[in-house]
Amino acid sequence: MNILEQIKSKKYVIAGAFVLAIAVLGAAVFTTVKAYAVEEYWAVQIGSKTAAVLNSESSAKKVIKEVKNHYIEEGAQVKAITCDPAMKAVKKTYKASKKPKVSSVDNAVEYILTGTKKRVTYTVKSGDSPWTIASKYDVTVREILNMNEEKDFSALYPGDKLKLYKINPMVTVTAKQQITTEETIAYETVTKESSEVLKNTTIVEQKGSNGKKKITKLVTTENGKTVKTEVQESKVIKSPTKRVIVKGTGILSAPTDGKTYQGDGQAVAQYALKFVGNPYVYGGVSLTDGADCSGFVLSVYKYFGITMAHDAGVMRSYGKEVSLAEAQPGDLVCYYGHVGIYIGGGQIVHAVNERLGIAVTGTSYIGPVMTVRRIVE
Repeated sequence: MNILEQIKSKKYVIAGAFVLAIAVLGAAVFTTVKAYAVEEYWAVQIGSKTAAVLNSESSAKKVIKEVKNHYIEEGAQVKAITCDPAMKAVKKTYKASKKPKVSSVDNAVEYILTGTKKRVTYTVKSGDSPWTIASKYDVTVREILNMNEEKDFSALYPGDKLKLYKINPMVTVTAKQQITTEETIAYETVTKESSEVLKNTTIVEQKGSNGKKKITKLVTTENGKTVKTEVQESKVIKSPTKRVIVKGTGILSAPTDGKTYQGDGQAVAQYALKFVGNPYVYGGVSLTDGADCSGFVLSVYKYFGITMAHDAGVMRSYGKEVSLAEAQPGDLVCYYGHVGIYIGGGQIVHAVNERLGIAVTGTSYIGPVMTVRRIVE
């Protein structure tokens, strides 16, 4: 190799070495830059503590909003809401080599609301149930069952011990909420006496009905628990109707001699038979539009000037008792919870049921006869 070729060869070697050196230096610089590069994240900061790191400012702010709204009732107007310690979204930078654990919005919210869990032993009190205990400790019934699999919850007694976790949220959210609700106004029951109603008998003269009122309250809560309630407005939407009960003081004189009355037993039976085929209506007293068993009997006898209670049980004490074998037309044939009018031949006319209405049947159709009462001869 001549001198010219040697010089040329050395130039290539030097040039190659230079290129290699540049490449190594570039890689080193890139690695160094990468090692010292930083990335931006957003953190939810509670007081001085970072509770969760998220990818964006909007995600961090969404976490804060959802934590606050967790304790707001649906339909409520929020008048004020604060957190202690305060929550805020803060920009954070981390070296690329030390990336933080990034949370999703849902996980961050759950973590803040749950905070720390402390295992406790709960002693069951009178009136407790899995539902009331779950509400008290802000856990689900399923969680209570899972933590106490050995326990038979169908036989839960005061003094029993349950394993529970007490949740301590990372923040206390205090909210003032304006809540409007409709509440029931319970009707009042009024009792009065009347000699026109038989003694030991009560009738409902007027049915009661509940009213309604609209109430607007300012409710202060701490983590969902009510600590103060102020009624701002109460407006009656519907007034309640009183329930009026009449207590009887009257005494029925049902003599053994029917001459005092406008009719006799046979006349009573014949009059009662006029309404066969008419409907049975529970609580009814109409001989044409419908009556129940005692309503039918009292309406028939009312026609003859005799007042009776609308009560099959009370009717068992009227008049004088005779045997079934001695029964005459017009007598009351009394059963447990039922009554009819004897018409002779072992038959009674009575308001049987909704299917048969007012009909004639044998005395044994309803069941055993308790007593037969003679009101008129």
